Amino acid sequence: MASATAASRRVTRNTLSLLGARAITAVAGLVSLPIVYERLGAREFGVWVLLSGLVAMIALVDLGLGSALVREVAAVGPGTDQRRTRAVLGLGLGWSVCLGVTALAATVACWPWLVRLLHFGDLAVEARRAAMALLVGLLLDGVALPWRAVLEGSQRYAPIAWTTGGSALVGAALAVAVVRLGGGLAALAGSAAVTSALRTVLLVAAARRCQPAMSPRPWELRRADLRVVSGYGLRVQVTSAAGAINTDLDRFVLGGFFGPTVAGGFDIGGRLLNLLRLVPGFVLTALFPMAVTRAAQEGPGWLDRFNLTTTRYLALFVVPGAAALMVCADPLVRLWLGQPVAWAALNIVILAPCYAITLALGATAIVTRVEGRPGLETGYAVISVVLNLALTVPLLYLLGPAGVPTATALAVLLATPYFLVHFHRRTGRAIAPLLRIIWPPVAVAVAAGLVGALASGHLPDGPGRLDAALAVLSRGGLTLLVAAVLLAAVGAVGTGDRVRLRALLRRVDPPVAPDRVGAR
Repeated sequence: MASATAASRRVTRNTLSLLGARAITAVAGLVSLPIVYERLGAREFGVWVLLSGLVAMIALVDLGLGSALVREVAAVGPGTDQRRTRAVLGLGLGWSVCLGVTALAATVACWPWLVRLLHFGDLAVEARRAAMALLVGLLLDGVALPWRAVLEGSQRYAPIAWTTGGSALVGAALAVAVVRLGGGLAALAGSAAVTSALRTVLLVAAARRCQPAMSPRPWELRRADLRVVSGYGLRVQVTSAAGAINTDLDRFVLGGFFGPTVAGGFDIGGRLLNLLRLVPGFVLTALFPMAVTRAAQEGPGWLDRFNLTTTRYLALFVVPGAAALMVCADPLVRLWLGQPVAWAALNIVILAPCYAITLALGATAIVTRVEGRPGLETGYAVISVVLNLALTVPLLYLLGPAGVPTATALAVLLATPYFLVHFHRRTGRAIAPLLRIIWPPVAVAVAAGLVGALASGHLPDGPGRLDAALAVLSRGGLTLLVAAVLLAAVGAVGTGDRVRLRALLRRVDPPVAPDRVGAR
């Protein structure tokens, strides 16, 4: 019980630290992006979105080393030989540097083709300088990969939180200063590279201070180490690549068919959708290394309870939240940018359901990685990609720009049942308990969303930012209120949950309600 209490408090501290950093990052982005959008204009901002997306996709080519390194560090116990861990960290450092250098060379070689494909036109020269600066930032972020893994694997999230939040503030301030002084894409990308350099220095210093014995040593790498890491990491890499195709590839398809302006509009909607991932994303990040350690100590029974309990609370949070975002999509965009952007609002409405489903099943994805079987998740990712690619072109011609995110949403929603059935069949787990957890929030969210949408025409709204704020508060408040009442009515939220929440806020371990013993 003492170890469980300590682990619970550690996860709470880590989650709150990361959530605080993410909140700072979100606020910095919310404040700075409208200024950048206004100064650059819709077309130049669209080019910036495409360049940033290109670098983000390149960053995902990490051979799954990000997750593999965290897993290796988390598995190190007292008296364990750390030789392999240091060697694998060295592999991560070497690969990151090689990837950055290769990306720079490949971008230079392929630049004329990219200019024609993405319709950069007269912005081609400025965009090329910006791309080079962003890739330098990618190289610097890659250098920090092994040291970040050391901090995450040893569950030292406070330094990560301080570094992430601080660099976000610096980056936002630099971006605003650059565009206000008349700088364009290249200057904006230069400010991003400076931010990456600062973040890397801080992460390396923090990791060396907290875990000085875990420094990357590539010269200690052996062939057996490569087999262990590649077997796990490559399957994670396929999953990450599939996620990139399902999200980041959309902006390139839109840019190629309809130009940078449309791609930029859809990206704005995607950034607002990230608000839905704010809390659950960092909860899952904090839970992964803890789950590795606890599963090794307490066995598969603990992991089953972890999966059901975490999935339940994630679903209760993200599914009604997605319904509220869909109802508030248009006024939310107007509140943020001060002007309507139809493509942004449409993107929120289309993609919010698949974001909610993906986040709600995040605990199941953690279980596959803790058990060393990420291939179970990989199959789901591959199927969703195949469906996405097959649906994109027909829906694009049928629905126009809206067809691109629609293909992504349908692919995720159609592949999800396969993942659930395949995971439970391969691991010998019963699927019924998980379905009993998921269906009430989904049904409640659909009902609450319909009520909010039907009532929208009778609630306050107007052209200004104040009117948009009133619309968001009234529509979102009504949707969440209806969801809360319905969840309580069907028994999805009970007294035990309120006791746990109060206990969590007081930072003590909550008593176990008799009707929730099995779930816990």
